[in-house]
Order: sequence, then structure tokens, then C-alpha cells
Amino acid sequence: MPKPAPLRARTEPVLAVLVCHDGEPWLPTALSALRELTPRPRHVLAVDTGSVDLSAALLADASDVVDGIIAMPRGTGFGDAVRAALDVAVRRWGDPGRWIWLLHDDCAPSPDCLGVLLSSASVSPSAAVLGPLALDWSEPRLVVDAGLSTDASGHRQAQVDTGGKTTEVLAVPSAGALVRRDVWEALGGYDPALPLLRDDLDFGWRVNRSGSLVLSVPAARIRHARAVRERDTSALGAVDVRAADRAFGLRTVLVNRSLLGLPRLVSLCLLRALGFVLVRRLGDAHAELFAVRYLVGGHAGLRAARQARPAGRAVRGLLTSRRTRLLANWVRRRAAADAVLAGSATGGSLPRGALGWLPAETPSGTPESAPRAVGPDALPAGALGRRRAAARRSAGLRRPVAVAVSAAPKPKPYPTPSPMPRDGSGDRKSVV
Repeated sequence: MPKPAPLRARTEPVLAVLVCHDGEPWLPTALSALRELTPRPRHVLAVDTGSVDLSAALLADASDVVDGIIAMPRGTGFGDAVRAALDVAVRRWGDPGRWIWLLHDDCAPSPDCLGVLLSSASVSPSAAVLGPLALDWSEPRLVVDAGLSTDASGHRQAQVDTGGKTTEVLAVPSAGALVRRDVWEALGGYDPALPLLRDDLDFGWRVNRSGSLVLSVPAARIRHARAVRERDTSALGAVDVRAADRAFGLRTVLVNRSLLGLPRLVSLCLLRALGFVLVRRLGDAHAELFAVRYLVGGHAGLRAARQARPAGRAVRGLLTSRRTRLLANWVRRRAAADAVLAGSATGGSLPRGALGWLPAETPSGTPESAPRAVGPDALPAGALGRRRAAARRSAGLRRPVAVAVSAAPKPKPYPTPSPMPRDGSGDRKSVV
């Protein structure tokens, strides 16, 4: 008796582009996550940018999930890799789908990630870019990325206090971003001058200026190792990652707002470099000085990039003020210190660059409502003594402040508007 044919997984009109660069430590998990997706993208193309490890062999063995492999030079940037994959897909299939799903080799989407993003897009016709909530690769309760914004000085700011609602933001990270193909083609995709860093922020800015929406969908989840600092970054040449990130952040602000701010930003960078030298943060000082050379030395292509961005809708309401950024940094440092005190009660210390913890779940799958006692309340009765209890309580342990992102089992039917109008009128609410 012949065996029944295996059931084909349901697919959606989505072209998934998996960009790989020395991703052997994470690629097997990423490919397994693609196999478990429900629904799956209709086509999956992998772009290997000159990997020197076993990434190419791992992709070749994954023919059940990868429809094709494109080999490109080692110094290829992320945006160029996606453009090459899209060109191949159009020549091969004609219409590869309405959406492009951008994936890194060090990210693993949850099984329902693509479905949640598509559901959010279906109730928001103006949405052109949607991004999931990024969780730590090793600790899936640790939030590491979400919606993106920036201040007038080019400092990147993540926005995670969304209460589990689909929210309008300036941009979303490239890992897991779902982009409408017609918008990608109309805007030319990611800026080739930004090969690795800040390309997603610049693209989201341009999408908002064109009149479309960029949505952060925390109900969609993806694990991301953020391994850009742990491997070779040939696309940046000999430039340090920290210096390139600072320089590209300033360029993004200048070309999307006004070049009249160049003297102010150069002066600010010089003052910041002096301050970093005084406190012996030489790496940060070098990043500021490199950004100055990059901007005034003609390497940034500011004038041509500014002319290529026609005037559009105002997005000032989606930017972060300097006061909000400083307050957010202070709150994040306080949260990190409190997480150290909390220990196992909240999952351990808060690693550098992390944004907060998801609420713990009980065995039944519901969020934990009453966390275990921490700090002085966790000590045995009588441990502090009656006379010295008040003194020790004020001078030693203190109760940590909970930092959590609300769990969202399914997206809200409509996106939440930005905290203030796009033209910047009105008071903006602080976003951590």
C-alpha cells in the first residue's frame, strides 16, 4: 500500500532573505526555526557573504527549507545582499511575493512570528514595515531590541514600553523585519553607504517620510544573538564597530533632517571626546573623533544623500528628545543594579545592552503575578536584628524596581498612534 504524501506546510506570499556571514554557531538553530514556522514564507533565499566557516555547507544541507543559495564577496553589506536576493527571486519566480522578510543568521523566529506580523499588517493597510520583539539568544525572557528611534545627536534609542500593543515607531531592527516589496523597491532598500549599522533606522525614517507606517509588533517574537561584535565585519573595512555606529548615527540624522546641524554636531563630538578622555574612556573618545573625520572629510556623502531624500511627512513626533534619552539611560542603569540585587527572583542580572525582562510564566502558561521576595524581605526572620534592622535596611540591600515588558499573546486590532503628532507639537511622553 503506497504511503500517503506528506502534508505541505501552509505558505504566505513572502520572500524570506537569510543573510549569512560566518554564522556557523547560530545557523543550525536559525534553520530549525524556519522549518517550524506556521505559516512558512513561500520562498527562502540565503545569501552567503564569503563565510570562511561551515555556513555554506549548512545551507547546502538545508534544501528542505532553503530554495536557493547566493554567494557574494566577503565585504558585501546587508542591504546589498538583500537587493541581490530580490533580483534573483524576480528572475526566477517573476513575482516572489508581496512581502520581504529580512533575517540574520543569528536570529531564530518563533513558530508564529511570521503569522503574527502578517495579521498585524492585514489590519493596518498603511503599514509598510513591521518588526517583532527581539529576545536574547540564550535567555528568551530577556528583551534586547524592539522599536527604534534616535535623538538629534544620533544616539540610537530602543522603545519597549508598549504594553504589548502594536505601536507606530520610527524604525524597527533589520533582524525579522517584514517589508512590503513595493515600498522597498520605491525607496531603493537600505542605503548602500550604511553597510551594517543604522541601515534599518535610516530606512524606517524614509518609510515614515514617504507616508507609510512602521509598526513594532511585540506579540511577534524572535531570538537574536546580536553577534556583530563577535565576528569579522569586513563590510566596515578596518573601522571599529563602535566608531562606525557613532558615525553612521550622525549621518542618519543629518541626511534625514538638515545639513545645517553639522557644525553643532561636530562641536558636540569634540566636547564629548574631551570628556571621555578625562574619564579614560578612550574607546568612546576614538569613536567621537572618527565620527568627526567621517563627516567633515567628505566620506559620508552628505550632500548627495540629502538631495536623494525628497521632502515628505514630518516625523519629529517619532524622535527621542535628549532629555528622554538621558532619563531612559538613568532608568536602565537603575534597572540593571536592581536586577543584580534581585538575583534568581527576576532571572539574574541585566546584561549590557538589554532592555528588560518579560514576566515569568507559571507552569500553566500564565504570567507570574506575585514574584518571590528579594532584598531584605528574603532574609530569614531575625537575621537583621531588632535594633539594627532599620540601619541595615537603609544602608545595604534595597528592593529592586521591576522592569518587565507585558506579554502580548496576540496583536491588537489597530496600531497605537505615536505618543505625539508627527509634526512634534505637544508634549512627548517618556519612553524607556
